[in-house]
Amino acid sequence: MNNELHISSLLVRSNPARMAAVLDTIKSMPNAEISQTDPSGKIIVLFEADSDRAIGDALAKIQLLDGVASAALVFHQTCDAQELALQEGTPQ
Repeated sequence: MNNELHISSLLVRSNPARMAAVLDTIKSMPNAEISQTDPSGKIIVLFEADSDRAIGDALAKIQLLDGVASAALVFHQTCDAQELALQEGTPQ
């Protein structure tokens, strides 16, 4: 069983005229969350997966969307999912 949790953020630049469609597609992707958007077409996406391959696949899918000028991985961290769950359950 894989206990890894991969957390990443992506910077997507889209055509402002196509941004709504790009956002709808990204929102429909499992484990993807829109963090911020900008009227100029910039989108920050947070993504969680159980492998780096899944993150790469999601990035490739976003890069190929109609209206996307570019999409780049700007952050990637691998955590132990069980340790992270224990930390989140621990009172501060």
